[in-house]
Amino acid sequence: MKTILIVDDDAAIRELLATTFLREKDFEVALASTGVEGFELALEKAFDLLLLDVMMPGLSGIEVTQKLRENGVVTPILILTAREDEEARLRGLGLGADDYLEKTTPMKEIVLRARGLIRRHTDYDKAGGALLRGKFQLSDLLVDLDAKSVTFEGKLVSLTKREFDILAYLIKHQGETVSRDKLLLKFWGLSSDVAETRTIDVSLSQLRKKLKKRYIRTKRGYGVIFDASYLGEKEGA
Repeated sequence: MKTILIVDDDAAIRELLATTFLREKDFEVALASTGVEGFELALEKAFDLLLLDVMMPGLSGIEVTQKLRENGVVTPILILTAREDEEARLRGLGLGADDYLEKTTPMKEIVLRARGLIRRHTDYDKAGGALLRGKFQLSDLLVDLDAKSVTFEGKLVSLTKREFDILAYLIKHQGETVSRDKLLLKFWGLSSDVAETRTIDVSLSQLRKKLKKRYIRTKRGYGVIFDASYLGEKEGA
């Protein structure tokens, strides 16, 4: 059974979403009516997916997303909004949300999007390397998100704050192709039409060099991907 936490201050929306997912027979549903309650539940219990409303008293869905990612929670997050707001959508995605839909989206599509996020997240875990108590470990790589330290091949690696933040972000989204635009928005607050975009290329190049071009794979024209099985061979590293 897959477990979903639905956080929305509108009781009618909560019940509609809960009924829709329960009707699928392979979902268990937990409910929260405020952002604070949802944040606390997401910290206490492991869910397969979080569905967050944007506008809520106390903490908004975007604020909940930010706080969860800062606390090392990598559960997929689907944000639902009552209105189209491009700025809020970009901010939510930049802070770690995995998808963003309007509440007018057909329920069948919401379920399909939810299944896709859960399946993709499960595939990441199977690929090797998982976050446990704020630490990510492979055979020769240990990243401590709390201590902000990286050990590679048994030695501490000196990373700049920006390099560490990018590595941590890619790890939390391992298996997902992350565009340069998304990294620029996340860490520099810049859009792709700004001249300083080469900054991200320099940071990525230095980071990959320090890890001997392992694990961080480039997809020309699309972005970069953290791949636990990638050792740099025959891929234009």
